[in-house]
Amino acid sequence: MSAFQWRSVSGRRLLACVFAFSLALTLLSVAVAVYIDYRNVSRNSNYLLQQIEKGYLPALAQSVWSFDIPQVESQLKALTHFPYIRYAGLDIGNGEYLSAGFMDNATAAGDPVSHLPTASQEWLREFDLYYNTGTGSRLVGQLQLQLDSPAMLQQVMANIPTLLVMHFVNILAVSAFLLWLLNRLFRRYFGAHWQSITDWAERGDIRTPVHLEYGPEEDDELIQVTRTINDLCAQLQQIMAERDRSDSELHQLNCDLEQRVEERTGELNNAIASLNHLIDNLQESRHEQVENEKMAQLGNLVAGVAHELNTPLGICVTARSYIEDSVLLIQQRIKEGKLDKNTFSAQLNNISEGLLLIDENLNRSHRLVRTFKSLAVDKESDFRSRFSLDEFLQEFAGNNEDFIVEENNCRIDYDISQPIIMNTCRQTLGLVIAALIGNSLDHGYPEGGDSHIQMHATVDTTDNLLTLIYEDDGIGIGDEVRQRIFDPFFTTGRSRGKTGLGMHLAYNLVTRILYGNIEVRERRQGAENPGAEIHLRIPLDLDRYERTMDEQGLKLVINNH
Repeated sequence: MSAFQWRSVSGRRLLACVFAFSLALTLLSVAVAVYIDYRNVSRNSNYLLQQIEKGYLPALAQSVWSFDIPQVESQLKALTHFPYIRYAGLDIGNGEYLSAGFMDNATAAGDPVSHLPTASQEWLREFDLYYNTGTGSRLVGQLQLQLDSPAMLQQVMANIPTLLVMHFVNILAVSAFLLWLLNRLFRRYFGAHWQSITDWAERGDIRTPVHLEYGPEEDDELIQVTRTINDLCAQLQQIMAERDRSDSELHQLNCDLEQRVEERTGELNNAIASLNHLIDNLQESRHEQVENEKMAQLGNLVAGVAHELNTPLGICVTARSYIEDSVLLIQQRIKEGKLDKNTFSAQLNNISEGLLLIDENLNRSHRLVRTFKSLAVDKESDFRSRFSLDEFLQEFAGNNEDFIVEENNCRIDYDISQPIIMNTCRQTLGLVIAALIGNSLDHGYPEGGDSHIQMHATVDTTDNLLTLIYEDDGIGIGDEVRQRIFDPFFTTGRSRGKTGLGMHLAYNLVTRILYGNIEVRERRQGAENPGAEIHLRIPLDLDRYERTMDEQGLKLVINNH
């Protein structure tokens, strides 16, 4: 039997690793070879251009100076016969442009190179033609040559298959030789020991130790593994003996079970006696948890404020530096006596633009600070009161003129299934409705047009819940936006100066002060327009809600104990 089975899982895995390593090394070596070929081709093309500049341009300048147009055209055509040159153009001034060959993306024959896209100009070389008149050199035109980049790349790519095959065969041969040498060394030094361990594993008898034949001075890894296996077998036999003793002790443990049950019953009685103390601790823990959540929200808010204010304040600092440079330039010109009207007017315009930037961004910072202050609303900032939901929504529907964006009217309608009297924070609920309307007007109608907002209210007196469905007829809310709409500082209108705090403020007010939840839904099938649909569920009576929560918390503690 072979010391190492190449058809085994380990053998196949080793062969796969060798093949993958050979392939990766082949690709790397071929990439290096292709890069070297490309550098050589590029170097040859540059050398060719240098030779043309030294030996060919003087003759072309002589023809242009003599205004020998046929000779110039012949010389341009000869240039296109050089390797890697596909186009030659000559601008001789006065709007005259001669060319030979063809150029990529050219709009028509004879077009100036300046009309070409940037990609075509990357392989373009320009040379000024000077003619020596005896008294000096005069510029007679400008030569433009475009290299044949597809031909250069094709020359490099043509060698890739040959390089791949050659490198892969060489590397695979070296790898195969190394594998063969490794197998020979393994069979020579570890073959017998490995066979003994394999035979013992196939028998699966832990009572028979593994026997290896080795001299007194031999102590390799396989011998150490064998000793460890024999020690483990001895330990397993000892464990089996202890298991038999444990079975005899199990009966005694069963006898003690009844006594332990009685002791556990006594412990449960003591736990019930300490229940009142645990309830007090639970109230304190709840208060601490609320405080910790406030601190976490505060940390996120501070980071967001710093991020939002950084842009306008950074622009102000840049504008101030811009103004300072203009003032220093004016002072320097006055000191040197070189201040003219044009310079003074230009610098005054720069200063005016800088001051305008500072004014706009300071106003933006002021608006951001005003928005951030709205996030500081807490439970003590609004008191609870009893009011009619119909009268409350009428305040929004009856003041449509307050919601106009770029002279586009906003119509607000509502319907209520029955008269509803609420006991909650009226001002907070008003802020939530205003935030929803503002979000619709800011993001729901990017192309303008009149807007229509509807609110439907239903009540479940048994569960003490009010469900308010808010809908508009805008463009709707996509899946990606719906998943992050309540995140602080997330907005799709960043370019229009939006901060992304409106819906986050609404979420905090609903969940932390009104003890409800808010959810953005997908519009139902068959709706006239995509629009936005938001469901708001809040307690109808906050006092009743808090009493219910206290009772449920007490029952939960009792059930857990």
